Amino acid sequence: MKSTKKMSSYEYQYRNILKDILSMGNFRNDRTGVGSYSLFNESLKIDLKEGFPLLTGRKMFEKTFKTEFDWFINGETNIKRFQDNGIKIWDAWADENGDLGPVYGHQLRNFNGEYYDQLAILINNLKTTPDSRRHIISLWNPLQLEEMALPPCYLYFQFFVENDELNMFVVQRSGDVLLGIPYDIALFAQIQLYIAEQTGYTAARLEVQIIDAHIYKNQIETVKQYLEQETFFSPDYTYKNGVLEIKNYQHGPKLTAAVAV
Repeated sequence: MKSTKKMSSYEYQYRNILKDILSMGNFRNDRTGVGSYSLFNESLKIDLKEGFPLLTGRKMFEKTFKTEFDWFINGETNIKRFQDNGIKIWDAWADENGDLGPVYGHQLRNFNGEYYDQLAILINNLKTTPDSRRHIISLWNPLQLEEMALPPCYLYFQFFVENDELNMFVVQRSGDVLLGIPYDIALFAQIQLYIAEQTGYTAARLEVQIIDAHIYKNQIETVKQYLEQETFFSPDYTYKNGVLEIKNYQHGPKLTAAVAV
């Protein structure tokens, strides 16, 4: 069993963002009406060769980000897949039929409803022109924002091939650092692993910029509870034939907080 005396570099960075928001965050009246404390342009730098980026100071649930990966990669815009797995993260935004409009997966696989498959094109380009500076996926489509239940929070991916390694850069316009960001990071890591396997590279660095990194006013006590918990090493993992297996995941308690809608 791994030593429990050292936290992962990722979790160390993540905790520092939470601490900085608590101590220096600007109070903002936001869309939800709850109110939040925010910082501008926070970053996370992760090396997937060091383990899978899951928080260990509190329990995270594999089913949540694995379901979101399948939903996203298949271009789905209805929440049925989540409902079938007992996951409620999109319930508050879906209509009576479970539809969200042309959100993330739609823009990935059928951009603007014009059958432009960004994922397939990216994979082909990474194979054929690895040194290109145009390995980009954009999920922000101004022409369809009004049709979306919620505009995309993660909206830009760019990939960089370095020898036999695949690096990934992500821009998030907005990040709920307590509830959303940990699952977003796990999702991004799985996307990177998937694309690396499809193109024959090794997934390496994952870097994320969060333009508006925030904690909602009603989450502060939970943030403080999390910061008091013991942490562990990032878990080991394998990724083969599209299957992610996480091993040796040590973690703290389940912590809950209200979602601001």
